[in-house]
Amino acid sequence: MVDTCHAAGVKVVVDTVINHLSAGSGTGTGGSSYSKYDYPGLYSSYDFDDCTGRISDYRDRWNVQHCELVGLADLDTGENHVRGAIAGYMNDLLSLGVDGFRIDAAKHMDAADLAHIKSRLSNPSVYWKQEVIQGSGEAVQPTEYTGNGDVQEFRYAYDLKRVLNSENLAYLKNYGEGWGYLSSGVSGVFVDNHDTERNGSTLSYKDGATYTLANVFMLAWPYGAPDINSGYEFTDHDAGPPNGGRVDACWQDGWKCQHNWPEIKSMVAFRSATRGQAVTNWWDNGGDAIAFGRGGKGFVAINHESGSLTRTYQTSLPAGTYCDVQSDTTVTVNSGGQFTATLGSNTALAIHVGTSSC
Repeated sequence: MVDTCHAAGVKVVVDTVINHLSAGSGTGTGGSSYSKYDYPGLYSSYDFDDCTGRISDYRDRWNVQHCELVGLADLDTGENHVRGAIAGYMNDLLSLGVDGFRIDAAKHMDAADLAHIKSRLSNPSVYWKQEVIQGSGEAVQPTEYTGNGDVQEFRYAYDLKRVLNSENLAYLKNYGEGWGYLSSGVSGVFVDNHDTERNGSTLSYKDGATYTLANVFMLAWPYGAPDINSGYEFTDHDAGPPNGGRVDACWQDGWKCQHNWPEIKSMVAFRSATRGQAVTNWWDNGGDAIAFGRGGKGFVAINHESGSLTRTYQTSLPAGTYCDVQSDTTVTVNSGGQFTATLGSNTALAIHVGTSSC
């Protein structure tokens, strides 16, 4: 799989679950039997934290990092054997060619323990992003983990849902650090992920055009390292994949394939073309219509109003003909950097250098 992805120009970041194991007993996919606190040949009861009760107080650091998340056996990541076993697992993945790791439930491990594990990797500078959900008044905060690598900024997704659903896009003018988030260079951002789409804390594919516009904005806006959640239809929190987990084609058998939606896919190239460029020529109508440039490399306009919008936009782009990658129609920028366009309700426009024709 890794080789196939690399051949297609796609890197692989593995979601590693290294804080905890099972809550019960059974037979693993490899055929070995296990029970809670006893995983023959790997871990025994001595390798788990002393607290065997569930986490009950997020204002108590010890409780958060030593007790059990939803009853799952909690590994003692301060123990040398546990650190070595986790590093061995991750080194095995590196030997297969993976390009990085997402650390699941990082909040429930001491940042120093994670730093020690990372130091044992065959490539200690490998890409590394950590799931640390910010909570007001909580003992463990995301900033503690930035020394290890990127940290997922959950507030970005939560607030984006609120702004698009009940506030004004105009509020996004200083989105990111201006809202008190983590520094852009250590922040991982997303519109939704595999957890939040199910619990309703963020937007999801079920939000239709609002969801699409949120992804367009995220990919156009120069804050953090963005993730696109590409999944499948679900009717309940624990719904598994359709078609036995096999994908025969996008948009069939319940597979949503958000990564391949034209409005989202086209913005990946936009982000690459505008990398390193600051926001310029911001415009908003005080409500749900905004537009902004990315230096002299790109320009995007988003209309989340209930009706169409026609106006002349000021950009910093060189004069010429560009392809609006959202609609596959051409846009002509004059010598003054201006162009006029009409955007339908809940649509966007995006142009960038290197797209002189559609």
